[in-house]
Amino acid sequence: MLKISFQNQTSTEMQEYQKLAKKIIVSAVKILELKNENLNLSINFIDEQEAQKMNLEYRHKNYIPDVISFPIEMTNQEVEALGFREIGDIFICFAEAQRKSIKYQHTVVEEMGFLFVHGFLHLLGFDHETNLDDEKEMFDLQTKILLKNKINYEIKFIEEDYEVKENEF
Repeated sequence: MLKISFQNQTSTEMQEYQKLAKKIIVSAVKILELKNENLNLSINFIDEQEAQKMNLEYRHKNYIPDVISFPIEMTNQEVEALGFREIGDIFICFAEAQRKSIKYQHTVVEEMGFLFVHGFLHLLGFDHETNLDDEKEMFDLQTKILLKNKINYEIKFIEEDYEVKENEF
């Protein structure tokens, strides 16, 4: 069983995106063969100020992120005692998702779909920042899950996103 709780700390109505999140995460659970696990997670829609504050406090990065995931590690004994596995919290800055959808020429639905699956995979321990093999595995899974939901999301790299400052290293 899968339980997703939602919190909306923005002034934007999010019901459409909550339905999309459920649909995408259910298909991810099927693709990853996690159907027999009792998983709990939360998805929180936050504003830019809160997103930047969290990013600075927990990741020591001073910019507005589109998504931040906080996985929760539980022992098997804790899972057995509770009867479910709490996998963590996903925080999505809707305003940043809107900006990214314009920048990368996606619809907001495509961008939000990407953020839901991206955040969910991070909760499960997938990481694209450690090495190229892990990045490829995670991005291939994202694509598979999104295509299953009829979302054709192409990751676009824009040079300015990856500029290295002269004194950075």
